[in-house]
Amino acid sequence: MLESFAQWVQDVVRLFGYPGVFVLITLESTLVPIPSELVMPFAGYMASKGDFSLPVLLVINSVAALLGSGLCYWLGVIGGKPFLVRYGKFFLVRQHDIEKTETFFAKHGKLTILIGRFLPVIRHVISIPAGIARMPLRAFFLQTFVGSTVWGGVLIVLGYEIGANWEAFAKALKRVDLIVGVILLLTLVALAIRFVVRRRREQP
Repeated sequence: MLESFAQWVQDVVRLFGYPGVFVLITLESTLVPIPSELVMPFAGYMASKGDFSLPVLLVINSVAALLGSGLCYWLGVIGGKPFLVRYGKFFLVRQHDIEKTETFFAKHGKLTILIGRFLPVIRHVISIPAGIARMPLRAFFLQTFVGSTVWGGVLIVLGYEIGANWEAFAKALKRVDLIVGVILLLTLVALAIRFVVRRRREQP
């Protein structure tokens, strides 16, 4: 399954060139689960062969990540909070919970967005709660730019440096990513269960 997906990513990059890389990185920064470990190192490898320009790829990485993250932030702004205010009670989410999210991002939003760019699963969804909390755009885009530039840039440069060995590196990194992702998912599920149990206990 993973190998088939990796081959599809390579076909997209080879067929569409820079636009293909741009679209894949944009999607990777949204809710679409495009693994950055399969896109960036391969693009760097293509640059090492002379098919791409390394500086252009680095610029594309940063701009595409900002676009994808901005789209998710916008979804959080126009759809997230209004939806939760209106229908949150059906999911045991109260106005107080929304306010707590806003307070959290007001205090810790910068660090949360920055760290989230390096974590599997989290980097795909972190922009949504930032939008719901109406995190200041300047801070949101700055931390997104720094985090995505470092994360994606390192992967691209590594792909460029190790050349044909990029695939072995990508597979090893993806395995680590999957392990970390599973741990994070289990943690989120446990927190969600705890939240639901506590909320039900609070109900009269």
